[in-house]
Amino acid sequence: MTEAEKARPTVPQPRATTRPRSAAAERAELVELYKVAVEEYRFQVQLNWDRAKYLLGFNIAVIGAGTGLVKVGSNPARGLVAGLFIVGLIAAAFSIFAIYLQHGYYRSARDTMTALARRIGLGDSAVATTPGARSMRTTAVSQIGKIQNILYSLLLVAASIDAYGVYYAFGK
Repeated sequence: MTEAEKARPTVPQPRATTRPRSAAAERAELVELYKVAVEEYRFQVQLNWDRAKYLLGFNIAVIGAGTGLVKVGSNPARGLVAGLFIVGLIAAAFSIFAIYLQHGYYRSARDTMTALARRIGLGDSAVATTPGARSMRTTAVSQIGKIQNILYSLLLVAASIDAYGVYYAFGK
């Protein structure tokens, strides 16, 4: 055995048990896993909302700065104004992508939580804070009210304003 192998820490291996676990012990373990899943779900909801606030705030700030430069800008500042609106357009596109990705993390946490709740047999007592978690969004009209879709719409409006800002700066 080399010195490097001797210095490497060893990881203890769990012992194999021949005794089957009781139903009560398995349920207790599932309840603990469910508690962790609920915490992860709540964490994802809060983290996603915090990110969404930041992304919307940044996009609105870019539009505000660009609008301010248009108002006081002169002919030589057109490139700067257009550049700022281009940055806003790119930021809006990346923001939409980020919201799409973070919603996937939320869905994963939600699905894990609901699967554990089903396995435990909680039924209507399970945590289900949104219509999506309760599987109540079944029509196209009900999909419109999803926060994710509202965020997409707001960011598309921001991107449209940025695109118009680019057009205005170069078309003036």
